[in-house]
Amino acid sequence: MKFLIVTFAFIYFTSGGYPAGGSNITDHSARSDQQEYVLIQDTAMSTKLLIRPFQLDIVPPSSGVQFYKNTIIFLSHSKIEEKVPEKHLSFGSLKTFMALPLDTIPGDCIPFIPTAPNVFPSEATTFTEDFNTMYVSLIPERDSREKIFRATLKSNNWVFDKTPLEFCKGNYIYSHPTLAAKGDFMIFSSDMVGTAGGLDLFISRKEGNEWGNPENIGKHINTSGNELFASLDAENNLYFSSDGLPGEGGYDVFVCKYNSKGWDKPHNLPTIINSRDDEVAFTVSRIDRSNAFFTSRTRFGKSRTVLNSVTIQPSSATEKTNAISPELFVMAGIDNKSSKAAKEASEPRVVKASAKEMTQNPPPEKNNADKKELTPPTTKPAPAAPAKNTADKQEATSPASKPPTAVPAEAGKDVVIYRVQILANTKPIGSKNFTVDGKSYKSFEYLYMGGYRTTIGECQKLAEATALQNACRRNGYSQAFVVAFKNNIRSNDPALFK
Repeated sequence: MKFLIVTFAFIYFTSGGYPAGGSNITDHSARSDQQEYVLIQDTAMSTKLLIRPFQLDIVPPSSGVQFYKNTIIFLSHSKIEEKVPEKHLSFGSLKTFMALPLDTIPGDCIPFIPTAPNVFPSEATTFTEDFNTMYVSLIPERDSREKIFRATLKSNNWVFDKTPLEFCKGNYIYSHPTLAAKGDFMIFSSDMVGTAGGLDLFISRKEGNEWGNPENIGKHINTSGNELFASLDAENNLYFSSDGLPGEGGYDVFVCKYNSKGWDKPHNLPTIINSRDDEVAFTVSRIDRSNAFFTSRTRFGKSRTVLNSVTIQPSSATEKTNAISPELFVMAGIDNKSSKAAKEASEPRVVKASAKEMTQNPPPEKNNADKKELTPPTTKPAPAAPAKNTADKQEATSPASKPPTAVPAEAGKDVVIYRVQILANTKPIGSKNFTVDGKSYKSFEYLYMGGYRTTIGECQKLAEATALQNACRRNGYSQAFVVAFKNNIRSNDPALFK
């Protein structure tokens, strides 16, 4: 069976490396150079979430890496396994390698497929629980679009089926598969009949030894844009990139929590992950669950692709390392009450420093604005608005600090107060003073959906609160939004936002 060594036509037909698109771009600075990393510290100083450039070039047609057992696999020129001087011309060919991820560099590299000449995107692979079967996107010799093939590990080499999976029919793309933890279903991207537009995520369930007819995963996830790079963690929570959902710009990484029957609405990962550039190929290790990778690619100015490592490190020798997904749920505003890790985690603050500076001086703290709770559109993305938050399930809230004095209620009449939410934590930070447009505001903290939310302002009219929200966004709280309180309890009544 022969496969073409190509740059995938659809995925790479733009200079940005992915299908054209992207909207709702905000002014986030470009990601730092490879000597700089981001230290994410929670407010309780109990864990550290590290996001650092990983010293590995992403070679097309790959857009990232994939975990294989306790290693990562990646596409590289064969000189990586040879003693070739740095800057010396390489006469090697593209191969898939595997290596242990050591801090921010790969360890010793060995060929992943010793004898096969197949070249495929490394992140477009997925493995069964025993790591003896692989599914991968390939372009057949007499085809022009990706199809999903199965490969079986035999005698330390991967043997590919001669034909793609049975559901890969017609002149459509079937790309970037990801298997469920138990291997009973598969999610992939396709432009087959049933899409909302561009590439959508589809699901196929295993029926005996065969794969069933794919179904669209849902209009609450798919958009008229493109949904790509699906990846399931050990609990089947879904990570993917989209240029159709409201985000920071270009392709953003979103996460959908698995509820045993399907997936909840997508939530945009915070700006420590997403930026105005493209963020793609987010994948979490299913072995230790505390390591992840994703790729950033610039959309403006000089083209640059950076592989980023995400790790969680314990703050003491006796503390166990936390899983990444529950921490990200908290940061993305997902209710994760059942997760002890999520309860104990805190909304991080972002500190940027060079590696040298981090060893010499403790990092200064910098507040990180709260991320809006997204309600994705079913077709075209719409700008975020205060009313978006009215879709949340109404729930009684408990003030985490003494609220400001409200306007006295008339007998039998509800008192409605509007505030602007700017931060969220899973542990209380108390009342603080925040300055917006030169005016000082004393914050009001309340408990909602398992997290402590920080708000400012005390407005009797929605228009006043909207004006304050706009001021907050101008002053660095780019995801600030209006919340309403009826008799000092948060309310999502749509009538309050008209």
